[in-house]
Amino acid sequence: MTRRAALPGALALLLALAACGGGSTGPDDGTTGDEEPGPLQAYFEQIYGAWDEESSNAQQMRVEEITAECMSEQGFEYVPVDWSQAGGGTVVDEDLEWGTPEFAAEYGYGITTQPGATEEPLPEEPVDEFVDPNSEYVEAMTEGEREAYYLALHGDLYADETSGEEIEYDWTRAGCQGAAQHEVYESTGLDAEQTAALEDEMSTMWESIQTDSRITGLDEEWSSCLADKGFTGYAKIGDPETQLSERSNAVYEEVYGEMDEELTEDEYAALEEEVQARLAELTAEEIEIAVADVGCREEVRYDEVQREVSAEYEQEFVDAHKDELDAWVEAAKAARE
Repeated sequence: MTRRAALPGALALLLALAACGGGSTGPDDGTTGDEEPGPLQAYFEQIYGAWDEESSNAQQMRVEEITAECMSEQGFEYVPVDWSQAGGGTVVDEDLEWGTPEFAAEYGYGITTQPGATEEPLPEEPVDEFVDPNSEYVEAMTEGEREAYYLALHGDLYADETSGEEIEYDWTRAGCQGAAQHEVYESTGLDAEQTAALEDEMSTMWESIQTDSRITGLDEEWSSCLADKGFTGYAKIGDPETQLSERSNAVYEEVYGEMDEELTEDEYAALEEEVQARLAELTAEEIEIAVADVGCREEVRYDEVQREVSAEYEQEFVDAHKDELDAWVEAAKAARE
């Protein structure tokens, strides 16, 4: 498994703004994806490019190609891996609208459920299981060679992750994959020092949106509405998902614990069956509160007001920094040519 690079600050902010302001994002933001991007999001889409499955797969393959070149320079062989072919045995109904009452009634928040997932029909002919093309090469190595190989590939960033301390991502310590991910995902024509001041001001804008009285007032109205439906103890939008996610994660930690040895296939299957059985016990509760949550969001016009407030702040930011943002867009376009 590869570690995904940490998001650059501006891109992370873009996703936060999308979740808050209602741009066309994915299932995590609770919107249907029909809204136009906000003024600042429109700039980010030009800087970072469109995001869809095809472009995502193309970027991932470019990461693999750059990784292979880097590993060759380090004296190792590395075959680019097409990870898009390593999918599981489910398909997702693309017509599902996340965050709608219909979705909530069937899948809740999608935490203990599998939204839109159905088992694929068995193929008429047997299909070869996905195999990493580098496996045989690595397995033939001595232990020392293998350690050197993985050090070149992944770097030493996570070598001390057992300390329990939070590790700040640093692509320069993440080996060939980190360097490749940095080049593909984070290269926008300007380096971090050139965009640092602008990103700091974006973060300040984001904090201002969250503390705007129109937003905090919505949280209070939503919380009161949810309490009227019998769900107390939730102060702001997102609290129910957060608490359910924590409980779901706790199930995995309790069942799997800290395993120091490899599991057999049967042992793993037994533990996974227990995990799924315990998660299923949470599903009814998840669906019930999700339905109430969506109803309260609609009642207080939460998403609509969020978009209006976010767009207002974004437009003020764009008006004040138009020259800088235009220069960033041009630098990003030039970097992709």
